[in-house]
Amino acid sequence: MSKELGREPTINEIAERLSLLPEDIVMAIEAGCAPESLYSEIGEGDNSPLLLIDRINAESGSEVDLIDKIALRQILEKLSPREKQIIILRYFKEKTQFQIAKMLGISQVQVSRIEKKILADIRKKINMN
Repeated sequence: MSKELGREPTINEIAERLSLLPEDIVMAIEAGCAPESLYSEIGEGDNSPLLLIDRINAESGSEVDLIDKIALRQILEKLSPREKQIIILRYFKEKTQFQIAKMLGISQVQVSRIEKKILADIRKKINMN
């Protein structure tokens, strides 16, 4: 497709060509990434290296965290596929709005507007409960 278009194809263009959802294309692309070692350094903590395994151990555990994860999953399930994709890419895959825009073939401004709308909707749903 790159030769045909004279540029890198967007996620939406690839999905359309393959008759797949854009989310499936993103997942397939990210599946090709090399796994990270649990013992790789991710930063410095009090003059000693902070390892990925330390971060995982610090984040695991409490019942409150589990309840929050369940609530978050329920909220994400109510989003449209595109909205869900944007939130996952932005907050779980730590992509920038610009990167997401490029992947989806839309502008960064559109990603920003969609993200703001989704977050506002989520806040309303949370405050209603």
